[in-house]
Formats: sequence, structure tokens, C-alpha cells
Amino acid sequence: MLKIIKEKEIILYLILSILFAITIQQFPFFKGNSLHLLHAIKDFDTNKLQDDWIANQTNHLPIFTYLNYFLLKFFPINILHIIHFCLLVSCSLFLFLICKNEFPNLNRFSISIIWFSTFIFIYHEGSLFSGLAGQDVINEGYQPASFGVLFFCGIYLYLKKRYYYAIFFICLSASLHPTYILHSGFLLIGFFLYFLSIKEFKLSFKIVFFYIILISPITLFIVSNFLLIDKELILGGQDILLNRIPHHALIESWFSYKDIISLLIFIISLSIIYKKKVFFIPFAVFGLLAIFFSMVQYFSDSKTLALAFPWRASVFIIPISSMIVFSFLIEKFFLNKNGLKIFCSIFFLIIFSFFFLKNHFVKNLNQNFYLKLELTKKIKENYNFIDRLLIPVNLSYIRMNTGIPIFIDWKHHAFKYSEIIIWRKRVDLAENFYNAKSLAKTKLILKKINEIEKISHILVYKDQRFNNCENLIDDESFLLVDVNKCFNIN
Repeated sequence: MLKIIKEKEIILYLILSILFAITIQQFPFFKGNSLHLLHAIKDFDTNKLQDDWIANQTNHLPIFTYLNYFLLKFFPINILHIIHFCLLVSCSLFLFLICKNEFPNLNRFSISIIWFSTFIFIYHEGSLFSGLAGQDVINEGYQPASFGVLFFCGIYLYLKKRYYYAIFFICLSASLHPTYILHSGFLLIGFFLYFLSIKEFKLSFKIVFFYIILISPITLFIVSNFLLIDKELILGGQDILLNRIPHHALIESWFSYKDIISLLIFIISLSIIYKKKVFFIPFAVFGLLAIFFSMVQYFSDSKTLALAFPWRASVFIIPISSMIVFSFLIEKFFLNKNGLKIFCSIFFLIIFSFFFLKNHFVKNLNQNFYLKLELTKKIKENYNFIDRLLIPVNLSYIRMNTGIPIFIDWKHHAFKYSEIIIWRKRVDLAENFYNAKSLAKTKLILKKINEIEKISHILVYKDQRFNNCENLIDDESFLLVDVNKCFNIN
């Protein structure tokens, strides 16, 4: 009988998690930061991206690339929407299971409905779910960071004493998105210290050894491919990257009063679970190590530590902390109330319907992007004639949605420090080309660009000095011109 009850409970939690995922309108592919899929698709016959400069730079996501290459080789691209949907479902499901482990009364039907209603609101509201520096563990777009939800799975498995499975999922997350390597180490130290506190010395060293075996391949790959280069190149590349993403990498650029609130929520959550050492010790160590290294970075002004993003552990800490606090409040105020079933069902229906309608119909963020794709369709009409395209650097959606190599854009950069220096030079050349005040200056810069890579076509704004060139597309804002016919540059 108990087994049947538990199976019904899991089915309920799964259904509620699926309904949460349905409230989210996923981004279309190749919107925003689509570089993470470039290496996976570049060798397909459906595009020319094997000749794209960025596509031939050092790949920092080898396992993620192989996964997506395999999926896209045998399935339609919508398979990635399904994967992302499953990750969204896993996010809410395992966060709930973590909280239920600490607050067993959440297994009651009405209480669990209120929990999921609260979670849907918190996720969409953002500030109590998102991490620091504009980061979050999962959003509307499919990306490597989305696999961070496997941390939640790992933490839950740890709480259920499935330690080796827990380490596996945490290391898998870090292997798919190497930015999480540092944070996996923070969490492993927390596990290790808990085992030492209960004098499980043998188990603690077994877990560490297992973690080292699993995390070493991706760690060695990153070190050997990205860090073992000339020191001057490292410093130069770090400066460029820090100037490009100060809102993610420099504490003084992103820190605000909202982050103090997040810190307070973390402290409150620790006070709530203080007596449950099995969770308290790892979670406290996880958060305190992230805070400590963030402070070290701030006071030492270490560029290397800044680009390791120790504060990114907050994408795990803040959702867990917020839901621990709300789980405590839900249990405290709703546990012994009568007539909750009807109330909580109506409450969930209202929350679900509001965010579903808002995100899919009222505030359709994808609609504007679909309008942009009209330009890419027009460019693709000339696909067979275009070898490489020079575009304004802010048009990050052109490359992936046309399958045509471009000279450079701002959004998609190289990750190896020596290569990001070259990326910056290309961006400067492209910007200088579009900002040139005279036709003579335009031609001079184009010659410099052609010395690096031969450009066959150029996409320009209609208000620039190209009206005498033959326009290959019919668009309100842009012209597409053939370099040889327009400039006669060899």
C-alpha cells in the first residue's frame, strides 16, 4: 500500500513539474547566444559553417558538442526542445524533492500544490530564483548552463544516500558546462566535511577519489587547451573578456541591494535547516566558499578568479535557499488548515493560467525574433553565391540562421585567450568599416579585412554609401552587395 501511495505521489509531482515547464515559452533555436551549437552543426552538409572562423577556434564544450552532434545527426532539431523541456521539469521536480526531504509534510496533496504554485511564481518573478551577476541555472533558451539542474539532482541523491550517483550527476553537469567545475569542487568539499563530521573517514576519501576520477578529464582538457599559453596572451585576453562582460565578471559592475537580499535569504535558509547537519554542512560550505572566493577576487582584483565566476554558485544556492524559506512558511501556515484542497487547486490554476497565457500569448518574446528571420530568409536566397559575409557586429543571429560563414560578430567570441585577441581585432575592423566617414576609408578597411579573410558579400544599412551597388535583397533596412561588383577589390 505504501508503495502505491508513493508512486501516486511521484506521478503528482511529475505532473506539476510538467505544468511548470509548460508555462515557459522556449526560445527558437539560434536566438541570442547560439555559439554553443556551432561546433555541433558545422560539419553538416546543410550549411557552410565549416569555413567560419569562430567555428574553427578551440572548442570549450567538447562533451556538450558531441551530445548535440549525435542528437542532431539522427533527430530533427526539435529534439533539443524536448531535452530542454525535460531539464525544466527536472529543475522543479528535484528542487521540490530536496525541500520535501527537509519538510516531509510537503507530501500532502494541498501543501505540494501550494509549493508548486509558489515555485512557478518565484521562477517567473526572477529575483528569488536567479543567481548573481545576471546568471541563472536555466531559462527559456537551450544552452550548456541549463544542465546545471543536474546539481539539484545530485544534491537530492546525496540526501538519499546515493552518494556515487550524486557525484556522477554533479560531474556530468560540470563536464557539459565547464564553468561549473569550480562550483562542483565547492559542493564536494561540503560533502567531504560532512562525512568527516560523522567520522565516515573511509567513505569520505572514496567519494573524493571517485570525484577526482570523474572531474579530471574535463579539467585537464580545459587546463591544457586554454590555460597553458603565453602569460602575456593570457593577460591580454583577460582584459578583452573582462571589458566585454563586466556585468558578469566584475563585482563592482553587478553588485546591488538585491544581492544583499539574496545573501540574507541564504542565511535565513541556513538557520532553518541548522539542525539537519546532513544538508546544513554541505550547503553552508557550498555558499560560504563561493562568498569567500568572491571576496578574495574583489579585494585582490584577480582577473583569473573573476573569470572563474565563483559567485555563479548562486544559480544553485538562491533557488534552493528561496524554496527552503517558502517551504518552511508553507508548512507553518498551511499545514493544519481545513478545506485547503479546493483553495490550493484554484490557486494553482490561477498561477498556471496567468503565466501560461502571459508568456505564450500576451508577452510573446519570440515574435520580434521571428520578424528578424525575414532578413535571414532573404539572405539565404543567395546562399549558393555567398562564400563569406561581412555583417554589422550586432546582428548575432545571421550566422546560425543562414548557415553562411561571417567575418565576425560581437555576441559570439572565441574562448581561448590567444584567440579572443584575434576576435577583438576582427571586431574592431568590422566596426571601423561600418563607421567609416568616406568611401575611400571604407575601401581601405575592406582591403585590410580581405587580407585576413576574403569577403564575398557585405550586409549594410540602407543609409550608408552603397546606393550605387546592386542590391541583392528586398529589405526595408538592409542592402546585400557583392564585394567584387561593388568595390572591384581583389
